[in-house]
Amino acid sequence: MKVTQVPRGAWAAAGLLAVVTTAGVPPEHAVAAGAGLEVASGAGGGTVGSYTLEAVPYTDMDPNAVNHVTLTNTGKTKITSYTLTVDYSSLVGAVDVTTPFSGCEKKTEGVLVCQGKEAPAPGRTTRLGHFRVRSLKGARGGTTGEIRVSGRADGAAITERVWKVDIKDEGFVQDRATGAVKGEVKPGAEVRPGAGFTYFGANTLKGTDFSMHAAHGSFKQEFGNCTYGKLPLPMDSDPGTLTDLAFPAAVCHFDDTIEVGDSFDVSPGPLRIDDDALGTVLISHLGDTDQLRRMTDVHPGKGPELKLVPRPDSAPPGKPHSRGLGPAYKVDTTADVEAVGASAEGRPGDVVTVQVGYRDNGPGGMRTWTGTEPLEDPSVQTTITIPPGTTVVKVPKRCWTEDDHETRPGGRVYTCRGENNEWWVGSGERLVWPFELRIDKASALKPGKVGLEVLRESNSDTGNDTAAIVVKVPGKGAGAAPWIAGAAGVLAAGAGTVLFATARRRRRS
Repeated sequence: MKVTQVPRGAWAAAGLLAVVTTAGVPPEHAVAAGAGLEVASGAGGGTVGSYTLEAVPYTDMDPNAVNHVTLTNTGKTKITSYTLTVDYSSLVGAVDVTTPFSGCEKKTEGVLVCQGKEAPAPGRTTRLGHFRVRSLKGARGGTTGEIRVSGRADGAAITERVWKVDIKDEGFVQDRATGAVKGEVKPGAEVRPGAGFTYFGANTLKGTDFSMHAAHGSFKQEFGNCTYGKLPLPMDSDPGTLTDLAFPAAVCHFDDTIEVGDSFDVSPGPLRIDDDALGTVLISHLGDTDQLRRMTDVHPGKGPELKLVPRPDSAPPGKPHSRGLGPAYKVDTTADVEAVGASAEGRPGDVVTVQVGYRDNGPGGMRTWTGTEPLEDPSVQTTITIPPGTTVVKVPKRCWTEDDHETRPGGRVYTCRGENNEWWVGSGERLVWPFELRIDKASALKPGKVGLEVLRESNSDTGNDTAAIVVKVPGKGAGAAPWIAGAAGVLAAGAGTVLFATARRRRRS
């Protein structure tokens, strides 16, 4: 690949000014004499960096999206026609360029001619899209080139602009996911996901590592060149806090010699869908060793050698992306969320504790929140109505009064959420909050309740989305309200007993 350096200095052409400074960034007011049309980068004005583009192999994200192009009519008359020439011949065979200009046709290899349809009115600026610069298979990371834009407006030359292009060293990029199935799979089923990669690096490699982890699945086969364990998952917004999940994981080593542009596929054997999974996916990366340092319960694998399988040149081209995801398997299952109430007994003035919340009856597990950040878009809205005749003297963490959203004693209705690391409630598990209640007056005691609003998760039985909170004194009942009919069979209490008295952390029922 021919690499052209961005020119320095200034030159005169056709009796008009055409100036390009260091790194292809022109002076702030470099315009064509007589033409009245200026092409420029709209990112940061004339500052250094706004005329630099990154060539990457991704199709699902574009680092140049903020670097839009503008057309400005700097004259005092209407422009009736213009032509732009986009020259990226220094990058032929290394990148694919999509221009923000319309009506472009290929003139020669790496040169496009674009016929402008409309120009901005005098003194006005039109904002266009941005250059999409995708590095091609075999492009060596770390090299550079340029895109030159020139042209004519109503017969007068337009000042040439130069965008520098850096081809990024992206290492291995996943461009294939294999093993997808149609429809849903059953809990406990076995699937065979795989992944494919192309090397968009800068240098020849002598060996590399492959890391993977199975979300809500388990590996049914081990390989002798892999190390296996569990991978705890950190929260995106709080890297110091771990979730309550640790997925099966592995890191494998390959001794292959890998050249720039080589493509490989990996098939790590069958994967078993967890019994309480709502969905399963294999997440993998080639060229990654960091995962091994974060794994727990590590042990060497036993069995045959896992191999990188070279992809033949005749294979269909992949679709580069950067997320590392394999095929996603949707599981044919539901979850039943049930409200968890409590019963406590004491005398006026006593402080009793009730643990209230909800339980997942399965068979599927459930996420406690479904947004892109921890606690965003909770799957279950939990509302706690305090029993009349009692006063809250201690509020659990992550519970707020409904009226003013404060974590304070004395409220009558609270809403509660789990902590950042309480992301998954498996089948048979529950999420509860301990409220400390002072018994004020025996004659005023009436049942409180737990009410659930299941937002996004499956809920196969909506009839158990409320439960009673019963507080009574020895020898006296608290009464039963119509909305807890039938709850007495669940809420049995003995003298001095607090039902559902578990640790704050959820445990199996």
